[in-house]
Amino acid sequence: MAGILTLLIIGLGTLGWRAISLYLWPYKPCGKCEGSGRNPGSNSERHGQCRRCLGAGRRIRLGARTVHRGRVALADRKRNRK
Repeated sequence: MAGILTLLIIGLGTLGWRAISLYLWPYKPCGKCEGSGRNPGSNSERHGQCRRCLGAGRRIRLGARTVHRGRVALADRKRNRK
């Protein structure tokens, strides 16, 4: 029984840390251009922006939208109670 409780506490802690990290750092470098924002095939004669990140050099992490939607929903609920 103590082993299951320990696993549950570790699991909840891991989920909590993941949610906090997604809230604080929602973006990651683009995997295609490696964060440069330029087309991986670019050279001095031919260049352009990365098609995947549209030149931003970063992509939103999986789950970050969900975490931020939850934050906005809680803020709206708090605002509507007044």
